[in-house]
Amino acid sequence: MTTLSMILRVGPLLAIILIDSIGYTIVVPVLAAALIGDQPLMMAAAPAGLRYLVYGVALGLYELVMLYAAPVLGEISDRIGRKRILILCMLGMALSFALIGGAIAYNLVALLLIGRFIGGTTAGSQAVAQAAAVDASSSQTRALTLSLCLFASSLGFIVGPLIGGAFSHDAAAVLSDFILPMALTAGGALIGLVLIATTFQEAREPPAQADPTPINLLMGVAGFRAALRDPAIRHLMLVFGLMQTAWGTYFLFLPSLVLNRFGEDAGTISLLMATLGIGFCIAYGLCLPVLEKRFDPRAIATWSLWSTAGLIAASLAVPRLDLLWIIAFPTAITVSVAYGAIITLFSRSVSDDRQGWVLGIAIAINALVWGLSSILNGALSAISYLAPFGLCLATLAASAFLMSSPKASPAATRQI
Repeated sequence: MTTLSMILRVGPLLAIILIDSIGYTIVVPVLAAALIGDQPLMMAAAPAGLRYLVYGVALGLYELVMLYAAPVLGEISDRIGRKRILILCMLGMALSFALIGGAIAYNLVALLLIGRFIGGTTAGSQAVAQAAAVDASSSQTRALTLSLCLFASSLGFIVGPLIGGAFSHDAAAVLSDFILPMALTAGGALIGLVLIATTFQEAREPPAQADPTPINLLMGVAGFRAALRDPAIRHLMLVFGLMQTAWGTYFLFLPSLVLNRFGEDAGTISLLMATLGIGFCIAYGLCLPVLEKRFDPRAIATWSLWSTAGLIAASLAVPRLDLLWIIAFPTAITVSVAYGAIITLFSRSVSDDRQGWVLGIAIAINALVWGLSSILNGALSAISYLAPFGLCLATLAASAFLMSSPKASPAATRQI
């Protein structure tokens, strides 16, 4: 199967991943400008430390709720099919952004948090769409399929910040400039819902014999217990968790670094984040597919993690924004190559009928560490805008060290 035919086959799924990624990234520059910019639109009379904390909580709440919801939605999609879960996710995303827009319009922090909570509850579309794409691939094309999914996600890391920053540029922003990106994202989610409902066909039928385990709210806990019982998956969970703690800190608090050290605004932040997105696309569209043909994913991940740690350390030492910009581009490439290699290792660790579950676990780990680090680093930023980056470098070095350690042996079974 050629790359073009694979893209056409999983096209609706790639569109869903793109829409979800745009929604994820558009929030960062908008909330940064609305809460922690020089002229905050929300909580303008509150102390800066409190606004930083609310910024971290608003970002982190989504992640912490997704921590639990993503594995549950992935597990349910393994049982009843991907289509209905993807429709639910798009509906939740649309409602979430409608509420966030209302929160900004009326300066209601509670409504902002409710919107982020609903968004996190239905934020399983990345894992479920990736699992559906794997369903449509063969063992020979699985790595290519996952690279396409990550490439689609990376495009969202370009488009989302550009849309958010273009409207919320500090120098000329008015209230509608903050609300319109939220409305556009909600509309995009509704388009994704219609696209999946009308064009997507399941590539894998749900099991003919129903799983006797009931679907309930404790399913996510059971899924994590099963993952932790498997030595290979447990090792990957630890490596991935440390890596994403580091990258989440860097990505979410890079706006703070730019605002404080260089005195720039949301427009510059958005362009810098879009530059990262271009690096993501190059990594997933070019570098990772080439590397995976020549090297083992574990070796790829190890060297990419060490390279990322060195580049981030260098970026913190530079005195000029242009130098930070130059270093950010290869940093995005190396961290994306590491991410893609680790996701491939997750996918290879289970059978075909457990892809939704294991990719949901990976998404949940990402959510957990991004959520906790957002809140923690929001508090640390009140002390110093550089404090979060100490945690970033420490956890990234630990991840690289563990990735280079001997591979854990797979467990005999991976069933919940």
